[in-house]
Amino acid sequence: MKAPAKTDPTRNSALIVEGEPLRTGPRTYVVLGVMRGGTTMVGGVMRALGIFMGDNIDENNQESMDFHGRTPDQLAEVVARHNAGHKVWGWKHPNAADYLEGVWPHLVNPHAICVYRDAVANGQALNRWHPFSKMDAIQAALRRQQRNLNVLSKLEGPKIFISYEKAERNKRLFLTEFSGLLGVRPRHDEFDFLAFMQSGSYKKLEDYRKTPNP
Repeated sequence: MKAPAKTDPTRNSALIVEGEPLRTGPRTYVVLGVMRGGTTMVGGVMRALGIFMGDNIDENNQESMDFHGRTPDQLAEVVARHNAGHKVWGWKHPNAADYLEGVWPHLVNPHAICVYRDAVANGQALNRWHPFSKMDAIQAALRRQQRNLNVLSKLEGPKIFISYEKAERNKRLFLTEFSGLLGVRPRHDEFDFLAFMQSGSYKKLEDYRKTPNP
């Protein structure tokens, strides 16, 4: 009888890591990527793991509205407030690269978490929700991905690059590896991570929290 093929976790891993992420002590996480590119799933998983991801959260896309449409001085104030209130915190904003260089020096032990998605799939999603032609949508996704990489290449600190497709395809492996890099442990008895990570629609965290046994 033929032995079952062994799974190579490095082949299925969704992560490329640069630097050494901190697992203890004060630290800050910035989740960025492309609109309709998988950052919502990653930000939601981080919230479900217990990481504070900002005030004024939009429960559909997991974004803190405190980081939208702010001047540099306003962003610095938001960062200072969260630094004072939380040893470990972060936020999710696909377009964070537009202002990240300005706020990076104000962050405590900053970590970048950059989510990548297949450009065609990303272009399809952009085309459904935004006034792009098909070709323009793919080009917009690629331009944003390259901008993210250009900005992150200038910044010091650990960086975690995530393939959305591989994370969604190998959910349990991704969750194990990602939570380990964050220094936290998923509580599957309290939250249905695998169902939340399923692609298809926006999801509210509360719908996936498990009712504790009486």
